[in-house]
Amino acid sequence: MDFAEMMFYAEAEGLLPTRAGRLNKTIKDVKADPRPEISLTELKQILNKNGLDFDNLSQKEKSYLINSL
Repeated sequence: MDFAEMMFYAEAEGLLPTRAGRLNKTIKDVKADPRPEISLTELKQILNKNGLDFDNLSQKEKSYLINSL
């Protein structure tokens, strides 16, 4: 495995502090939440914990988030 491939996998797992990495970490955190559903307020808290702000997400990022959940 070369360095670029390793970084790709790390970002996909939410291990890198890039925007995509933080978004993927948020998705992992939401999926790990034991509640059957979470409110928008709770989603915003998870996003904030991962260094993201719901109001600053692009439409593409919001679509990625929704489609991944």
